[in-house]
Amino acid sequence: MTDLTGTMKAFLAIGNMTSGNQTLAEKVAYKQKIVFSTMRFHNPYWEQPRDWDALTDELKMERLTAIENLTL
Repeated sequence: MTDLTGTMKAFLAIGNMTSGNQTLAEKVAYKQKIVFSTMRFHNPYWEQPRDWDALTDELKMERLTAIENLTL
């Protein structure tokens, strides 16, 4: 696991611990900010999926959680 990926996972874990009263949309926005920023850092040409804005918050959360659970 790279240091940056470890940092991403740490911030996501903090978000999971402190997200008690947040809506699903707020949780997704937090995870999206962390994951997308990490992806752009690793690859400055990275772009979010074209259909991202059309996805439901439930599906976005599924995908973000899958990335969070990857062991790199």
